[in-house]
Amino acid sequence: MRIFHTAVKMTLVTLIAGLLSKWIGLEYWLTGGILALLSIELTKRDSLTIAFRRIVDVFLGMFLSIILFVILGYEFWVFIVVIFIFSLASWKLKIQEGIVPALVIVTHLLIFGEYSFVFVIEEILLVIISIGTATLFNTLYPSFSEKELLKYTRMIDQFIREHLLILSFLIKDPDNYETYQSHYMNLGKELKKSISQIKISNKDILFQNDQSYLSYAYMRNAQATYMKHMYDQASKMSCVHKNATEISEFIRDLSYDLSLYSDSKKHKVLIDQLFVKYRESELPKTRKEFESRAILYQILLELEAFLQENMQFYDAHPKFLG
Repeated sequence: MRIFHTAVKMTLVTLIAGLLSKWIGLEYWLTGGILALLSIELTKRDSLTIAFRRIVDVFLGMFLSIILFVILGYEFWVFIVVIFIFSLASWKLKIQEGIVPALVIVTHLLIFGEYSFVFVIEEILLVIISIGTATLFNTLYPSFSEKELLKYTRMIDQFIREHLLILSFLIKDPDNYETYQSHYMNLGKELKKSISQIKISNKDILFQNDQSYLSYAYMRNAQATYMKHMYDQASKMSCVHKNATEISEFIRDLSYDLSLYSDSKKHKVLIDQLFVKYRESELPKTRKEFESRAILYQILLELEAFLQENMQFYDAHPKFLG
């Protein structure tokens, strides 16, 4: 859907900037439409940031070429020299977004073949109209990003739930690790895609953006890292320990209760109770039991860190509802 709206914006700004340039009598009015099209970005924040860089770079290219053309002549080899010096300077100054639009303007100066103050003013107007139209249109174009943020946030929650469920099965059934691992890898890819989409949608909200959705995505991404550690630990179990069922049920219940409104403190209390219970329980009698118990203890530590991420997020964003 975002690509569709981007195509709509590109079409409309090309039409508007082109007609506006023609209306005020600019010779290369059609170029104004093309420059406007090149100035459309996927998000509003990128549009504003890159528009500034592009204008600065275009003016740099114009004045550099004017100086070299006046001194060395309006020749093709001078144009090549301009390209080399200008491109190098643009990358060094980190404003390379304006290289293509600037070189379009430079070709106009080369074709015109002589210095004219009026012609230079026309080219400046062409740049301002095209990039200005694109930036203004991109900023005012209706945004659907808040709905997208909520959509992808819920998708991320669902992926985390499924991760936890698979983990709860794995702890009781370590022999089938490869089956669970394949599901985990697929979920991991989808999780990364959703987080990436949240980053894009977040850039499309210019005002009243407290960055809470982006913080939420980072929090879930950190939790996914803890889950990976738990998967790796569970894969090392050589036998099913008697405490595995209890921990498995805890993880399963956590997955059911995991939501935007989940009270992680309740689960943290339960983990603390499990720690106390296992510390006071009878010591393992065999090496396999000892290793399995050590792995389960490490998984509990990871779960504790998992919940801590949630609590820290809601401490920072207490009104976050998603």
